Amino acid sequence: MASKLDDILPSIIGAGDSGLSIGKITEKVAGKSKARERTAGLREMLATLLRDGAIWGPLKFRGTQLYFAAGRGPSIETASDAIVGLIARSGVKLLSKPGLEAKVIGMNKRFFADGLKHAVASQAILEVNCGSSKYYLHRDVAADYFGFEAPSTGPSQPRPPEPIPAPPGLTMDSLLPAYRRLKAEQGGFSAVKIFDLMQALNGSKEDLHQLLIEEAKAGRVTIHPTTSVDLPKQVIDAGIRLPGFAEPFITVVVKNEP
Repeated sequence: MASKLDDILPSIIGAGDSGLSIGKITEKVAGKSKARERTAGLREMLATLLRDGAIWGPLKFRGTQLYFAAGRGPSIETASDAIVGLIARSGVKLLSKPGLEAKVIGMNKRFFADGLKHAVASQAILEVNCGSSKYYLHRDVAADYFGFEAPSTGPSQPRPPEPIPAPPGLTMDSLLPAYRRLKAEQGGFSAVKIFDLMQALNGSKEDLHQLLIEEAKAGRVTIHPTTSVDLPKQVIDAGIRLPGFAEPFITVVVKNEP
């Protein structure tokens, strides 16, 4: 059994962006005759891999639960890329939010709301308000046809203000263990609330904001705005507010993480 358990991580890594279902994982460990059993050893191994940040999941998709290696599978970033591609291919034809959501298929659909926010915040697409409806246009189309100036640097993040160096006691090395634990506790979902990080680190909001802005500018993390009005007030208050953005940035994703 132990040697089969050791095969779980390589198998999940080998599955790539498709992920590996809990059924396949169980079958690999217990054999076909016991494919429905959830052995204690299997549960413990999955929990350990999740806690260490080596894998994330489970993601419910088409009646099954999928696990992915760190950095693989759907995410806010892959959903954002899919959205930007759809809008680019639509040319001057504006896509409404419902129309756009209907076109995002597969596992990226779960991350549609956050992916759309990411695409707008990074200025890859423009959001046009028409009454109570919202429509979207690719930044290059806007530049070519309407004379809008497209961002020259092509950032994947809003440009934060010049950072104040983070205090010596708070570094990415001291932040990462807390980030990994919180990520594992929420099933491997990469976007961790800044409020939860602040609580886990038992530090000040100002110090954490300084570090995250510095790391965002360096490209090592991305920060994301809220997509829900139902979040607790303390979560909103713990977010980072940047000039030019109406909504606070309340979650952070560490890039290239494990």
